Amino acid sequence: MPLLIKSVYLLGIKVMESIEDLLAQVKSEYQNQEQGKQPQKVPLFEEEEFKPSPPSPPTYQPQPSPNTWISPAEENLLAQVKAEFEEQERAEELKRQQQHTEEQLRKEQQLREEQLRAEQRLQRRREALTQEATEWLKNLNPHSEEGMWFEEFSYSYSSQLEAAIDYLEALRETHR
Repeated sequence: MPLLIKSVYLLGIKVMESIEDLLAQVKSEYQNQEQGKQPQKVPLFEEEEFKPSPPSPPTYQPQPSPNTWISPAEENLLAQVKAEFEEQERAEELKRQQQHTEEQLRKEQQLREEQLRAEQRLQRRREALTQEATEWLKNLNPHSEEGMWFEEFSYSYSSQLEAAIDYLEALRETHR
């Protein structure tokens, strides 16, 4: 009988014996109560019943696995599948690299476009300031208090136009 079935069978017998012992103890207590005697306490389960039994040697011996033999046709098929898999991995990696490169180029293009727009805004602003400064210089009376002040102010500049542009720009900043 296999070990597991034998263990379950013996356990079942012990449980039945324990139930019979319990019934006998209850019957004895009931009879003693009727007679007015103090019931005798008997341990329900003997400690020896629950002690683990010594381990028995295993009955199952695993069989050594037989050497697997692969035919040359199967080897060729495996090699072909492996080569196809590696080729697919290389193609996916190349695709990821191309996507990464395209993303980098797109980001660089966006940055160049943003820089160009910023330069164009500065250039338009500079042109507007140049026109405004030219008009301001035309209307400036060199003999007025402002004209004489501006004459001294513009000595450190390469031209009166550059001085007027900076002056008007500073005026705009203070009025914001």
